[in-house]
Amino acid sequence: MNGAVSIRTNPIDVFARLATAEGYDSERVDLNELHLSIPGLWCDHDVSITWNLGTEQVQIFLIFEGRTPGGRSDDICRLMSLINERLAAGHFDYWDKNEALVYRNSASLRGGAALRTEQAMDMLALALDAAERGYPACQYVIWAGKSPEDALTSALVDLAANP
Repeated sequence: MNGAVSIRTNPIDVFARLATAEGYDSERVDLNELHLSIPGLWCDHDVSITWNLGTEQVQIFLIFEGRTPGGRSDDICRLMSLINERLAAGHFDYWDKNEALVYRNSASLRGGAALRTEQAMDMLALALDAAERGYPACQYVIWAGKSPEDALTSALVDLAANP
C-alpha cells in the first residue's frame, strides 16, 4: 500500500459527521463500518455503510426488517424489478438465504478521490427515497396479498399523499 492511499480520509468519517449533524442514531462498528437508524414515513430504516479500501468503494445497504410469509418471494422479486426500473441510482435485491429485502448502492473513490458531504447526503437521500417507495409496496404484497403491480401503484399513491 502506498503512502498516499494509507493516509487518505476514510469516507465513513463523512457519514459519521453527517449522522451527528442530522441527529440520526448511529453506531460505529469499526473503522470501516457504520450503522445508522434513519426515520422514515412508515418506519425507521436501518442503514449500514461500509468502506472497502482494497476496492476503494463505499457501499450503502438498507435492509428491510421481517420475513416474507406464504412463499411470496417470486412476487417480491417481481416488485423489486418494478421498483428498480424507477430508481435513479442503486437497486433492490432479495437475499433468499435471509429472506431479506436490501437496497444497495455504491460509490467508487478510485484514484484517491475523497467523498464529499454532498455525495454522502445524496447516497442517504437516494436510499431513503427508495425505502419509502419499497417498504409500503412490500407490505401490500406480503400482508394484503396484492399483485406487485397493484402494490407499487398503491404505494406511490400513498407516498404522494404524504409529502
